[in-house]
Amino acid sequence: MVGISPYVTHRLPEFWPDPECFDPLRFSSEMTANRPRFAYLPFGGGPRQCIGNNFALVEAQLIFATLVPRFRLRAVPERPVKVEPTSTLRPKDGLWMTIEKREL
Repeated sequence: MVGISPYVTHRLPEFWPDPECFDPLRFSSEMTANRPRFAYLPFGGGPRQCIGNNFALVEAQLIFATLVPRFRLRAVPERPVKVEPTSTLRPKDGLWMTIEKREL
């Protein structure tokens, strides 16, 4: 039996420069061109991949496209994010944020 840890794979410096940093550009066409296919596998891979992956990605884009122009979200410094590794990776005790309405 072989086990793959997405948590570890998604933080390998060979694939991800500065892996702990938030950098959406790491998923641009230029950055992904030379990266192995399964370096990023949030929904698994191969024939047993999550059937909801495309829906989840479109849903996330729609949510961000709706919220980002209207609001600014900031992490609450007094509540650092702690990881809770279960069958999925999630923030322990939630993700505490403040929300500010942007001026349109």
